[in-house]
Amino acid sequence: MKNMRDASQKSSPEPQTRLPKRQRGHERVAVLLEAAAKVFLEKGYDAATMTEIAAAANSSIGSLYQFFPTKLLLAEALHIDRLQHFNAALAALEDESAGKTAAEIGDAVFTRLGRFIEEFPEFPVLAARRDIPKERKARSRAEMRASIVALLRKANPSVEPDVDLLAALILELLRIVVAAAYDPDSAGDPRLVTELRRMLRRRLEEATP
Repeated sequence: MKNMRDASQKSSPEPQTRLPKRQRGHERVAVLLEAAAKVFLEKGYDAATMTEIAAAANSSIGSLYQFFPTKLLLAEALHIDRLQHFNAALAALEDESAGKTAAEIGDAVFTRLGRFIEEFPEFPVLAARRDIPKERKARSRAEMRASIVALLRKANPSVEPDVDLLAALILELLRIVVAAAYDPDSAGDPRLVTELRRMLRRRLEEATP
């Protein structure tokens, strides 16, 4: 009996996000994602319910479940969308970074992160989730790190010998800023970001020949 039950459990497919095929479907998904962003920001990820998200989107709960069978899948879709926005912001810095020092590039990355969080204030909530799939998290970090490496390789003078280490440092400091934005004890205190920027600037100046 146990083997039959195990086999039945293994054969049950994991719920998947449904990809819309028509423009109307894409528009509906965009509305659902923005509603989720609003509710996650107001309620927090754990407390938010799919019923509240459907109501915020002026949608039926059935329509929400049609595209996103679980809250995890909905949060993941929103999280990935926001990460794509931030990676696009980093990519846009490449042309501006040519000829700048590593310290100036580091400052620019911090500035972009600040603007990004202002535009998408729900991002720290998404980043603080405990159910982020490990493989996706590792892939997202690798993509972001590669973007930062590309920026640092534009630096003049070159910091090529330390570029991988410096990119890892910047990525870790960005993670701290995002985590602090979610922490009610430190959120909104600009001194933390200022100190982190100073630390990064000193380190990047040290790496410059």
